[in-house]
Amino acid sequence: MMTKPALLIGPVLLAVALCAGDASAGETSLALGDVAVPPESSGVDRAALRNAAEGELLGVDASKLRKRRARDVVVSVAVVGSTPSPFACTINALLYDAKTGTMLAIIQGHAHAEGAPNDDVRKRVLRAAMRSAVSQIPAALDAN
Repeated sequence: MMTKPALLIGPVLLAVALCAGDASAGETSLALGDVAVPPESSGVDRAALRNAAEGELLGVDASKLRKRRARDVVVSVAVVGSTPSPFACTINALLYDAKTGTMLAIIQGHAHAEGAPNDDVRKRVLRAAMRSAVSQIPAALDAN
């Protein structure tokens, strides 16, 4: 069983990795916030969602996030829908300004797989839904 300090290591390392670099460079940074999975989600667990979110956020090209004004953006994610067979997953990502708390955008990602899913398929669909949502972050921040 992990202790609470051990659970904080992942988000802290993610925030450090995403924020590393010269703050004067005018880059927008991303950090993972809340991760939510409703109890009625079909085969989706919170740890898998957190892992998918962390992995996809690390893959965001920081050069695509540059804006006239730099800001720290927190990305909170939630599973808002899932079905067991065929397995489908819909994720919402809420982007907000870390300093002011102002909501910047809500993005939705979706993915599905045909046939009877196993744990590996569920994880791949979850990651694909997360990738779908995260890939929209640069455009959402540009539109804001």
